[in-house]
Amino acid sequence: MNIFQPIADKIMLNWKVLLLSIAGRVQLIKSVVQSMLVHIMSIYSWPIKLLKKIEIWIKNFIWSWDIEKRKMVTVAWKKVCIDYGEGGLGTKSLTCLNEATNLKMCWSLLHSDEHWACILRGRTIRDQGCIRHHIYSSIWSSVQGELQTIRRNSTWIVGDGKKINLWLDTWCDDSLLNILNTPEHSI
Repeated sequence: MNIFQPIADKIMLNWKVLLLSIAGRVQLIKSVVQSMLVHIMSIYSWPIKLLKKIEIWIKNFIWSWDIEKRKMVTVAWKKVCIDYGEGGLGTKSLTCLNEATNLKMCWSLLHSDEHWACILRGRTIRDQGCIRHHIYSSIWSSVQGELQTIRRNSTWIVGDGKKINLWLDTWCDDSLLNILNTPEHSI
């Protein structure tokens, strides 16, 4: 958390915009703060504790112009974070944005042919599972928790079948070769 605190402070602490309406403050949050955080979150996973602190700053800023002043409101933050069409202000939950960017990074790690993904995949993915030991990688530490979520919620598109291996691909949490206890030389 110590690494990200100066970034969070620079994003929120120096704002003196008493002349903005609530709509202006919401727009400022959406266009500046959340877009900056999404950009940073697309590389590093942020600690939930810090994200909750920034969300408190955002709530205070929207309702009372000052990130340190808390003002009682009658609208739940979950309702504020939904789209305009559904009755909210269109802001996003930072914890949800953090999880979404981690899922996107994990998907790219598993399926991208970019150089970084090939290198990291070669260091971390073994036999359709992930390594158990620690490696020094900020990207890996951000996405390794999402690997099972991606795998549980992914489906196969067979297409012409050229990239599918009936025996070795994981169809039901494991390959048919392992499920049926079949020696690899017999297929």
